[in-house]
Amino acid sequence: MALLILLIGLAFRAALMLPFRHEPPSDPDNYLVLARSLADGQGFRVADRPTAYRPPLYPLALAPGVTLLGLPATAWVVTLHLASGAVAIGLTGLAARRWGLPDRATALAMIVVACDPVLVSQARGVMTEPMASALVAAVLASVGPVPTIGEALRTGLLAGLAALCRPSLLPAALLIVTAVVFLSPGRWLRRAVRGVVMLAALTLTMAPWAIRNAVVLGSPVWTTTHGGYTLFLANNSAYYDDVLKGPMPVWTGPNQARWFAEVNQRAEGMPEPQADRWFRLQAVRVMIDRPTEAARATLERVGRFWAVAPSSAVYSRGLRWLTAAWTIPLWGVLVLGLVRRSTWQWPRIAAPMALLSLALVHSLYWTDLRMRAPVVPAIALVAAGALASERSRHPCHTRPAAT
Repeated sequence: MALLILLIGLAFRAALMLPFRHEPPSDPDNYLVLARSLADGQGFRVADRPTAYRPPLYPLALAPGVTLLGLPATAWVVTLHLASGAVAIGLTGLAARRWGLPDRATALAMIVVACDPVLVSQARGVMTEPMASALVAAVLASVGPVPTIGEALRTGLLAGLAALCRPSLLPAALLIVTAVVFLSPGRWLRRAVRGVVMLAALTLTMAPWAIRNAVVLGSPVWTTTHGGYTLFLANNSAYYDDVLKGPMPVWTGPNQARWFAEVNQRAEGMPEPQADRWFRLQAVRVMIDRPTEAARATLERVGRFWAVAPSSAVYSRGLRWLTAAWTIPLWGVLVLGLVRRSTWQWPRIAAPMALLSLALVHSLYWTDLRMRAPVVPAIALVAAGALASERSRHPCHTRPAAT
């Protein structure tokens, strides 16, 4: 059954990438440009300037393909996305088994990751979501019922890699560290040691990127210099006026173009870290000056993150109905999973921590339903928990090593 689900998931992803035979995949965020710079030995550079605007892990994974095949390295992108899909499906199943979920629940979790349209559709472009979802599944599979020091080390390392692929996953890693300290089995000292080891592994994994940015950009940026921009993109007066007070379901048009031109002009010439801080400050000022609209915008972003279908302004009616037909039943099972007491106990609490922390991040930053793609493995595991008996759980674990 597991092999069949895996093959189905890969078939869906491969089918979406068939157009790559005739035209290269889209690269809206310049990850291939960064990979080309890395392949040429220039480091992370765009327009001949050092940058930390995008996270480093995905372009690092693309760089070998660009070195071997040149741009656009289509075969490498396809291989990377198929491998990411296989890892996400397989490790979600492993997490379900390690957490003691029954066979039917394990199968459901794998089916969700194999077939979820929001996640599967991300294979079409050069985007971080496929790799990020695989890393989230790896983190969840690494969380054991009775975590050893080795597991804590491994989980912290994987969480660091996930944050270097998708910075919005960093809060999830910190929440899982907190859960290790307060909810994992054992005496207080042992739990504290696990948490310290996990946090240290997370920090050491991300430290080379921060050190590089301190040396090259003059500021120890741990994630990216893109966060301030996405916060301002979701919280500016033009957006509030057009979308919250106007008829636009998706922000576009002359006011958006004018806003882009104005902010790019203001930030021109600023070092990236300075521009990031300036964008963040502007967003905070708008939210303080217009608290009612800021609250409405937050609720609107929450709705977009959890939307059952993509926007009618962008996608066809048939695609929207197909997505809704999948998502509505899934959300029903997800709610059933969330209200189970066992979902909030160790180790299964790691899944809602990952899911809800990302939802919280995107309640403030620019979002749409695509942003939930990296945590589809967490959604799958919480939903699968609804099929597990509260009284017959037997998590798979080994005796923890001495601390």
